[in-house]
Amino acid sequence: MQQSLFVLACIVLTAATAVAQTDDRQQRRERFFEARVRPLLIAKCYECHSDVKQESGLRLDSHASVLRGGDSGPAAIVRDTAESLIMQAVLYEGLEMPPEAPLEEDEIDVFKKWIMMGLPWPEEAAPAAAALGDQVAINKIAKNHRAFQPIRQPPVPDLASQGATASANDAPVGGKINNPIDAFINSQLIEHELPASKPADRRTLIRRATMDVIGLPPTPREVSDFIHDDSSDSAAFAKVIDRLLASEHYGERWGRYWLDLARYADTQDWQAQADVRYPFAYTFRDYVIDSLNADKPYDRFITEQIAADSLGLPNDAPELAALGFITVGPRFRNNRIERAADQIDVVTRGLMGLTVACARCHDHKYDPIPIEDYYSLYGVMASCEIPDEFPEISSLSVDEDLSKDFQRQLNRAQSAMTKYRRDLRSQAIAKLKQNCEPYFLGYYDMHVGSQMQIRAVVSKRKVEHSAMTPLAADLLKLTRQKRLSNDPVWGPWVAAFSKSESDYASEHEDLIAKWKTDTQLNPILQKAIVTASPKTLMDLLLVYAGEFQQVMDAWRKTGKQNPDATRLSDDSQEQIRLALLGDDGLFMLDEQAVVNGSRLLGSGRRKLGDLEKAIGEVYATHPGAPPKAMVIEDKPSPVNPYVMLRGEPARRGDRVPRRFVSIVAGEDAEPFADGSGRAGLAAAITSADNPLTPRVIVNRVWSKYFDNGLVESADDFGLRSPSPSHPELLDWLASEFIHHDWSLKWLHRTILSSAAYQRSSDRNEIARERDPENVFLSHQNRKRLDFEAMRDAMLAVSETLDPNVGGRSVKLSETPYPTRRTVYAYVDRVELDPMLRAFDFATPTTSTAERSVTTVPQQSLFVMNHPFVVQCAKELANLVRPSGNDDPAVGINAIYQRVLSRDATPTERKLVTRFLSVAETTNEEDLAVWQYGIGSFNGTEHDFEPLEQWTGQQYQFSDTFPDENLGYVRLTSRGGNTPRGANRTVIRRWVSPIEGTVSITGILKHERDKGDGVVAKITSDAIEPTPSWTAMNSQCETRVENVNVHVGTTIDFVIGAGKNASNDIFLWSPEIRAIDAANMTTVWNASADFSPPPVPHLDGWEQLAQALMLTNEFFYLD
Repeated sequence: MQQSLFVLACIVLTAATAVAQTDDRQQRRERFFEARVRPLLIAKCYECHSDVKQESGLRLDSHASVLRGGDSGPAAIVRDTAESLIMQAVLYEGLEMPPEAPLEEDEIDVFKKWIMMGLPWPEEAAPAAAALGDQVAINKIAKNHRAFQPIRQPPVPDLASQGATASANDAPVGGKINNPIDAFINSQLIEHELPASKPADRRTLIRRATMDVIGLPPTPREVSDFIHDDSSDSAAFAKVIDRLLASEHYGERWGRYWLDLARYADTQDWQAQADVRYPFAYTFRDYVIDSLNADKPYDRFITEQIAADSLGLPNDAPELAALGFITVGPRFRNNRIERAADQIDVVTRGLMGLTVACARCHDHKYDPIPIEDYYSLYGVMASCEIPDEFPEISSLSVDEDLSKDFQRQLNRAQSAMTKYRRDLRSQAIAKLKQNCEPYFLGYYDMHVGSQMQIRAVVSKRKVEHSAMTPLAADLLKLTRQKRLSNDPVWGPWVAAFSKSESDYASEHEDLIAKWKTDTQLNPILQKAIVTASPKTLMDLLLVYAGEFQQVMDAWRKTGKQNPDATRLSDDSQEQIRLALLGDDGLFMLDEQAVVNGSRLLGSGRRKLGDLEKAIGEVYATHPGAPPKAMVIEDKPSPVNPYVMLRGEPARRGDRVPRRFVSIVAGEDAEPFADGSGRAGLAAAITSADNPLTPRVIVNRVWSKYFDNGLVESADDFGLRSPSPSHPELLDWLASEFIHHDWSLKWLHRTILSSAAYQRSSDRNEIARERDPENVFLSHQNRKRLDFEAMRDAMLAVSETLDPNVGGRSVKLSETPYPTRRTVYAYVDRVELDPMLRAFDFATPTTSTAERSVTTVPQQSLFVMNHPFVVQCAKELANLVRPSGNDDPAVGINAIYQRVLSRDATPTERKLVTRFLSVAETTNEEDLAVWQYGIGSFNGTEHDFEPLEQWTGQQYQFSDTFPDENLGYVRLTSRGGNTPRGANRTVIRRWVSPIEGTVSITGILKHERDKGDGVVAKITSDAIEPTPSWTAMNSQCETRVENVNVHVGTTIDFVIGAGKNASNDIFLWSPEIRAIDAANMTTVWNASADFSPPPVPHLDGWEQLAQALMLTNEFFYLD
């Protein structure tokens, strides 16, 4: 027994000693870490790899993060310095860290020793905060986040149990209940003791609903019918809702919101010398409008826009135009990676409020979207391509004569392109036949010698781009064809040029000896090679070029002697001729390759661009052009994508399958099976298991009616999105939306029917104090009309609106101003229309769920001064202006009813009557002080033709710039261009508004070292003799003192070209000063005074019409 106790005691003592020794070793290791490793990490690594910043996804501020590593894998592996990336980095073996300078040897030894110790790290009192992009931590949060929870239909609140009769400060809380929406809203109002506003009056309500649903104001008749409807308020308004949702203008209004999401435009982004128009973008826009009007189920609506080509539709089905959702975006100069990123964004953020595009370079920093999810979807988009030709789609029959004329014009434009391409190829072949040696030398420069770029080769060898580029490519391809090793003409070439220069130099004697005895070789080439005995590849190339040229010369001579000759008489020469000019001959260049080569020159790009634009012009503008769908197609073989580390194509990570985002589909989701995966993607987005899609669209529709969503961020439903103001209402609407077959019209009708929507925008003091942002919707929010609604309303009240639905886009700023609805505006990504640019139009470069709202001076200037607004005011005045001795009160009431949907009040009638009686009638002949035109150099005052086209920045002769006849003629605030043509000039005219004496100063500048300069003079009956100046890459002062003028005296600043009209851009912005008897100075400065054409003069009724269209009552919805 004692012996057993002794043995047990020894065991315990030994174990205790071992534990003590282990603890001591661990403590020593941790002390080493604290003394040597941590300071080194802090000093050299934490700047880029800690909690604040994680370059390449790497943190080095905790033990777990070191083991987890970054984009390239674990940072360190226990006791393995060879495989530890941190060692490779500090040793500058591939990776180089720190980037500014290598570590000292003793510092490197610290890391090496730490790794061999087993990476000791003292136990942390608290775990390190989750790194940005830590998908493990983010996914734990996301699993319980509201956005990713399944949609469940919550019970409608029982307000009786909440004490709906409660009151606050003697004001009843809650409000009227028309449908379950109101139960959810009122539940919050009761909880927060907020009284609801009263229902809006009928006039306010019909104007609000009509503008909200169809984007147009109600007609006086519609307002009157609703106000005088004897039905209950609910029943009367239900009729209004039904009528509005049945209107074809509903699709136009709500289609515009969808076009914002789809980043719709009628052009691609900028590309040099290319026709950037999308002639058939309008078919996508019309598809959207038609689909909304037909109340197409939203899940089908989405499916068609992602994968209509997978639905078994006829080849000419109009629904194929839906694919414009993907293809109508920017092209990024044909950069497929950027284009795929744009398409991923519009599909994920646009449809689900999920910012997947943020995971392109690394795991999403905030949302449960790993980088693998991004590249899974990249694989889908990269497996698709946009075809060269779009399919025609069925439409209403087009006039037969228009169709024939379209075909004639198209054939003419296409024939010009075909002829140009054919001629380009013929010219390139002729260059090779005439002198092929420099082209072979060019091939040597590009692919054998110094790997020279094509532009340098063209300059060095004096060859043509259009011939050099395809020949070099064909020669390279020929060289790599082993089947030609025994070819009688190309055998030696392939054998030699498949070797390096050094290998050929060391083997050339053996090769020549072999070729000398080869009975299959072409005798001419065999003799030339053996005789020359080429020691280098350059020598051999010159032998080939020389013999080829002799054969080409012989063929040219034969052709002159016998134009009907079909071959050379010498069989050896004929064999070489066929190798060059036969069906697959080297000199029979591919036409497309020649065309591509010609694009390298600016002149070639311009010519091709002009011909392409001419074809595009016919498609884009001819009314007989058949509609086509901007489709996308699956490639024959889908792409199996790999992760691009840091978004860089050259840094390949793991391959990933094409499948849906893991937070919705699950980490073990099956890859998409068919084709590119677009059909599977559409199915996943519209799946009942995807809670994002219905919540997002319900929220966006709600936001248009209440000026704010139930979730404030319309395009981000991730972890950083604000909490819903009414989460149960959001889910109730989403679940009912699905239950009602994804019907958008059901959703509209339900929202419009609610008492919450129909409330007055007046708020009481309790709501103002307790809920200043109206989060709980105790009243309706006032909304400013967006640009489309404002412009359309102006056209509608003046009865000039073109009501036709669909068709090609129109340019809003072209005169005469088009009267089509603004949804049909031509959207140019490169140069957005000035009207759209002045207001808060959605940028067409990215998906936009919600526009910004700004108030800037350009908007005020537009409604006060723009000729379009004046045009509408004139038309409106003509509708209501009384004739003869009619009572003006009738017209006053009529204009108020049209513009503001109500009668004028007695006070307003009195004020307007007084205004009309004293309104000044201005003289239509009054002239602007500054005028802009063209004339002749020796012309008179009457030889002045106005430059009538105003672009927003300059006056020019026509809407085409440069003008077909006059070239680049224009006037800007600081100068301009002279017109083309002998004796033609551009004129800046000043018309004196005073009686007195003026002085003229200015600087004339010509800053081009080409051309022969410009000639300028100042002409006026008040100035004798006429002063003149010339400037050629120089400047001069233009001063005239003491000119006596009368009201209406004209002073013309005339400028023309020298002997030739090229490089004649000039700067000349004169200033005119007058000093009156009181020594007061008045200045007219051509640059400072430069402005759009003056607003046409308005009579009293026209001024009244414009004034009413400028009121807040017109611009805002109550």
